Amino acid sequence: MAIERVKNDGGNWPPSIAELCLRLKPSMSDFGLPDPEVAFMEACSHAGNVSGHAWSHEAVREAGSATGFWDLRHVASDIERSRLRKIFHAKYEAICNRVIAGGEVSSVALIECDDMKTALERAEAAANEESERRMREFWANRGEEPPKSGTEAIQRMRGMLDEEGTA
Repeated sequence: MAIERVKNDGGNWPPSIAELCLRLKPSMSDFGLPDPEVAFMEACSHAGNVSGHAWSHEAVREAGSATGFWDLRHVASDIERSRLRKIFHAKYEAICNRVIAGGEVSSVALIECDDMKTALERAEAAANEESERRMREFWANRGEEPPKSGTEAIQRMRGMLDEEGTA
C-alpha cells in the first residue's frame, strides 16, 4: 500500500526510507474513515435524524453520540460550534485510533465521578436532579404517574388549565 501511495502521489522514486516509513503508517481513508471535518459536518447535519441516516462510517455516529447530538443540532453561536468541533474531533480521533489499531468503534464507558466535572457541570447536574425530584413529587401529589415525554407533560398541563384555570 505504501509503494502504491508513493506512485499515486507522484513522490520520489525510489522513496527514501523515511518517506516509506511515513507511508507505511495506515491512514484514516484506508479504513473508510472520513476526514475529521467532513465527519463533524455530517454529524451536525444529521443530528436530528440519527437512526434514519446512513452514516458514512459508524465512527462518525459514535463520535456524534459521544459529543452529544442534541448539542450538535442546537448549536447557536460560532463560539459554541468551535467548542463542539474541538470535542468532536478529540472523540473522533480516539475512535479512529481504536479502529486503526484493530479495536471496536464502541468503547466501554468509563465511570464518571464528580471530581471529573467542572463546577458548572456539577451545578447543572444538581439542578437537573432537583427538577426531576420536584416533577415526580408534583405528579405524585396529584396521584398520577409522571408523563413519559415533554409533549405528554404539555398536554396534561393544558388539560389542567382547561379544567381548573390554573396548574
